[in-house]
Formats: sequence, C-alpha cells, structure tokens
Amino acid sequence: MSSSSTIPPRPTTPAPGTGSDGIGPSPVAKPLNPNSPFAPRPVATPPRQPVSLAAAIQPAKPAAPGAPATAATPAAAGGLASSRPTLTPAQFTFFEKLIYELSGMRFEANKSYFLASKIDLRIQALGLKDFDAYMAYLNTPTGRTEYGHLVDEVSINETFFYRHEPQLQAFREHLLLPLAQARRTQGQKNLRIWSAASSTGDELYTLALMLRDSGLWGKDLSWDLVGTDICHDALEKARNGVYRRYNIRNIPPALLQSYFTHDPLSAGGETWQLKAEIRSSCKFQEGNLMDNARCAALGRFDFIFCRNVLIYFDEPSKEKAVQHLANNLTEDGYVLLGHSENIYSQRHILRPVKEYAAAIAYQKAPPGTPKL
Repeated sequence: MSSSSTIPPRPTTPAPGTGSDGIGPSPVAKPLNPNSPFAPRPVATPPRQPVSLAAAIQPAKPAAPGAPATAATPAAAGGLASSRPTLTPAQFTFFEKLIYELSGMRFEANKSYFLASKIDLRIQALGLKDFDAYMAYLNTPTGRTEYGHLVDEVSINETFFYRHEPQLQAFREHLLLPLAQARRTQGQKNLRIWSAASSTGDELYTLALMLRDSGLWGKDLSWDLVGTDICHDALEKARNGVYRRYNIRNIPPALLQSYFTHDPLSAGGETWQLKAEIRSSCKFQEGNLMDNARCAALGRFDFIFCRNVLIYFDEPSKEKAVQHLANNLTEDGYVLLGHSENIYSQRHILRPVKEYAAAIAYQKAPPGTPKL
C-alpha cells in the first residue's frame, strides 16, 4: 500500500427522490414544508476532510525537550491528536543498541513507535517518570536486573500450533520418517529436536503431537524435545501449557480431544491445557542464539526448528546465529527455517535441501564451501 494514498470520503449512491449528495429533496421533487419531520436538518459540524494514510500511521514527532513522553501532538489533517509515546533520536539509538547487544535483534528507525510503546509499559511498571529516567535506571547496577524484562517486552512471540502446515507435512513425510528409520537401522535409539525460539511452546508441542500421531513416540525410539527462548514470560507460559482458541485452532480434533483438557469457564475466557504427559515430554529453558556457551551446552540435534527468527537479525547477527545452528546439528540432521527467511549469504555454513523445498530445510554445507 502506498504511503501517499489517502482515505477518501465514503461514496454515496443517491436514493430515488434525493439530491446528488443523497440528502434532502431532489431538484425535481416538490419542496417539503420546513416544519415537516422529514425535512433535512442543518449539519452541526462540517464533514471530516480526507486524512492521509501516511499521516494516520506514522510515528508522532519527537516531543520538545522537557515535555512529557506521552504529550499529545495534533495531527496535521482532520484535527486528530495522538498520545503515542515517542522516542527522540538519541533515546531510540540508546535502546536499539542495548537491545541489539542483549539479543541480536536489530530494530530499524521505522520501528521507533513500536519500541516506544513497549518500553513505556516498563516505565509504567517501575513507576518511573519518562524515557530518560528509565535510561538512567538501566545504567545503574540495580538496573541490570531489568535487562531481561526489557528483552521480554520487545520480543515478538507470535505463534500457534501447526503453524505453516504444508512445511510441517513435508517435514513429516520427507525428513522425519526417513531419518527415524535410518536411526533404527544404525542401531541408535535416541533422536533430538530443538525449537530454537520456542516462544510459548506452540511449536515444540506441535512436534510432540506429530510424533505421537506418526507412531514414532515410544517403542524402540526415544526423543529429547528442547525449547529455548530469551523471553522468560513466554517460557513460563510454555511450561504451563495453557492456550486460547487462537493458538489451538489448527490442531486436528482427535489430537485436541486426546491431549488437551478444556476449561470453558476459565477466568478471562475458555482455555485448553495440554495434559501432563505431553508437557513433561518437552523441556524449556532460557537460550539466546547470540550466546556461545549456552548454545554449545545444548549438544547436537537431529532436527532444529528456527522459524521466523532470523528475519529480526542483521547480517553479522544472522551469521553468528546460523553458525551456532550448524554447530548444534548432527552431520545428517536438518535445520528448518521460516518461509520468509533468507540465508543466501550463509550458504557456506548451511546449504538448502532443494529436493524437499517445501520443508524449507537446510543441512551442513560440505567442508571447504567458499563464503559468497
């Protein structure tokens, strides 16, 4: 959508017997008595002028020095006003650099409004005055305990069960079942799966349900299912395994009935909780793809899911993250990425498995593959 487009007034179609604007008598109709209840009434206020879509969605201009962070700024068109928290360029630079150092996530300048709204929630939670006060607090020894809360707040945890089903089906048919059979042939009894940005657990629990639905759980195979995330709140939700209708909407009905407990009267609306046997099969822990020691401590995995994560990294951070994924991958294992992610510049580390493109899968690049 073009940022220069405008929102025009809603077009009207004149009703029979009305004027060209659809209000009042038409030029050929007999004039109504001014006292008639059907006579047109004077308009109390002039109609609203068209508002530029760009003006409606763009961040407010930085407040003047000394003004409150949430000061309202009148809009240029339509007399609209905004009370959106706004970061000055210096404040944005401070927070953007800090978040990048802590998590590897890079926020561009056009996300200033997003950061401001998220950081403002932390300011309110701490009872601080404004962004400057929060910055000062973060620079104190005590403020370092706030780093985790800040990263939690700005982390994007959009996820749900059976997300992007075509990829999951390709994974099941072309990667999961053949590798499980290969492990049996090799005499290996244990396979490991890592959800490298597990958020609230929807992805890892989906894989646990798929293993059961495929008949691969138990018998002669055992599975280690590990989920990591930098967001403490998301990890706690994952361990509890309680979800709303939005999260579970794609789960096959038979699996939903077998492995979830439905509570229609839960506070805040109905919920579905995974049964203990599923929750106990998945381990969730803090993890950061920028942390060398934590990644190394996880060990090797046959499958690594890292979907919709690298899109938030710049090239140096992406290079580091992809290298960690490769280091944690078995020699014949697979990394599965999101459909919108591009690691072309890292093909010397992971190469795409073109024969199973629908799975969006990668394997270790052959030793000596040159860097592009």
